[in-house]
Amino acid sequence: MECRERDGESSLDALYPLHSYRQWKKELAFAWKSEGQRRLSPLFARLLFKALKELGLEKTPIVPVPPRPGKIKEKGWDQVDELADILKKEAFVDVRKDFLLRKSQEQQKKLGRSQRLGEGGAVYQLREGVGNVPKEVVLLDDIVTTGATMEKCAWLLKSAGVQKVHGLALFRVG
Repeated sequence: MECRERDGESSLDALYPLHSYRQWKKELAFAWKSEGQRRLSPLFARLLFKALKELGLEKTPIVPVPPRPGKIKEKGWDQVDELADILKKEAFVDVRKDFLLRKSQEQQKKLGRSQRLGEGGAVYQLREGVGNVPKEVVLLDDIVTTGATMEKCAWLLKSAGVQKVHGLALFRVG
């Protein structure tokens, strides 16, 4: 339960998880992420774009949460990266992969909330030389568990000059 406790103010202005990570949806997400069933990516991208339109954010730049170093080389793909690429190619969404960088190799799912927040400075950082900072962005991730990743990334984006950060995720645990 420690993971779900919030203390202090959030850097996220809003968080929009599309589905609960339970029952058949959990199985679907597992098949996509862990079993590499990439044919689900276009479906998930369409769901995300539909949500962006309903929220009036379809013209807002998207900043995907970056994969851990070596993940794409190791597994051949990253789910969030692939969603961002599909949204850019098929829905002409402005995707900004030039803002955030992930330094840590450790999987977030193996850490508790306090570890995620405490070590967040070592996990994510702003890329150097970021220019042309939009006023508003949508931070994209696949699954929100504790919210620590979204929180740290939103804080970094705001420190770069972004005024409003919306979090958008396919699934929420809990």
